[in-house]
Amino acid sequence: MNVGKVDLNQLRGVSDKGVGLAKELVGTLVGSESLQRQGEAQQDRASEELKAARKQTEAQAKEAKADMIEQKQKAAQRAKEAS
Repeated sequence: MNVGKVDLNQLRGVSDKGVGLAKELVGTLVGSESLQRQGEAQQDRASEELKAARKQTEAQAKEAKADMIEQKQKAAQRAKEAS
């Protein structure tokens, strides 16, 4: 879902990455390997979500470009037929 120009999935990925980093930091400070691992895992998941969102955005841009080219071709064909 997009709000304005901000993709909420990307925003969620960034916030998850921050929360994961905080967990890892707190785990390190208190000596909890479990909390450190949870934080690392959360950061890894967030990174993968961000990569997927980036690829989806790239695919949408390519699709929009292809649609634009198709529309130009159709317009040129109509102009040619009208002549």
